[in-house]
Amino acid sequence: MVDMIDKSEKEASEDKGASESELSAQEAPGRVRLPKLGEILLTIPLPGVPQIWRGDYLIGSLLLFLTAAGYMMCSVTGMFFHAIAFVDVSISRTGRFIKSSRLRMFVYRASFAGGFLAMWELSAWEIGPKQWLCVDPFWFGSPIRVMSYLVEITLSGSLFIDTWTTMYEAFLGYILGAALGIALGFILARLETLAEILDPFIVAVNGIPRVAMAPILIIWFGIGVESKIVLAVSLVLFLTFMNTYSGLRGVDPNLKNLAQVMGANEMQVLWKVTLPAAMPWILTGLKIGVPFAIIGAILGEFMAASKGLGFMIQHTSNLFNIAGSFAGLILLMFIVLIANTAVNWLERYLLRWRPKQQAAGEGGATEVY
Repeated sequence: MVDMIDKSEKEASEDKGASESELSAQEAPGRVRLPKLGEILLTIPLPGVPQIWRGDYLIGSLLLFLTAAGYMMCSVTGMFFHAIAFVDVSISRTGRFIKSSRLRMFVYRASFAGGFLAMWELSAWEIGPKQWLCVDPFWFGSPIRVMSYLVEITLSGSLFIDTWTTMYEAFLGYILGAALGIALGFILARLETLAEILDPFIVAVNGIPRVAMAPILIIWFGIGVESKIVLAVSLVLFLTFMNTYSGLRGVDPNLKNLAQVMGANEMQVLWKVTLPAAMPWILTGLKIGVPFAIIGAILGEFMAASKGLGFMIQHTSNLFNIAGSFAGLILLMFIVLIANTAVNWLERYLLRWRPKQQAAGEGGATEVY
């Protein structure tokens, strides 16, 4: 037995050595390897060429072609693909100065956001032919104009009123829709006959576009926050219901039977087996429902409202105030990020019993950035 184990280990080591030799042979094709600084400098005039030089022919050719075609169409498109080429040659597994993976990812994201804003601002300047710039500040605005408008509405106080109104509508719609969807999922998962009876009706109601429902809901509930909350509930309810129902129906019946054999009653099976097994499905529905709750509130404010971020976006768009419209969109993005962070924290707390999955390897977890 020991001889067989030693033989298998020897064969595995030989295979590993052979694979490493093949990899080293592929990485050394006889050409001079460019240093990292050289790749970055070469990307300035010739994006994609460093990738071709190191053997990534497909990626390099695509970057070179798309960047050249982008610059021929307009500067923004060319700068976008040019930036992708810079990111590809700048990020690698070697030569890092930031050891913490979280801090490194934060720097990457901050650099991406800063580069995007800088590209947007520079493309809005009155330089060069407008046919090449493809960005007219009147139609697309600029980060400085958007920031100026945000400061203006902050000083006037309308920012807080509109933001609070939309957050109130979306939050109540999200809580009520999630609670009703999860409860309905639990009920129909237990009552199979009722689930089969209601299945076509649920599919039909869920297929109705919410844009078509919005005018009816406004007639029923008025132009106040009630109609927006109901519209958000209608979006979140079906998402959480579908995920909860699928998660509960997908629980392995052998686990339930095993718990009952060990003496667990119906309530213990629910709390100890069924609910933990379905929890990832339920949390996925809750995460997906966050932006849809905001979509429902904004859609209702587009139809009829006197305050809210949706009203602000529509009002500024009607006045051709593009900076004001972008300001509302940026505020919505921040709201979604904050809400999604809260749901992620809830997911980590509820699933804290699960073991952390780490990539196998001799050196621990495998880094991918």
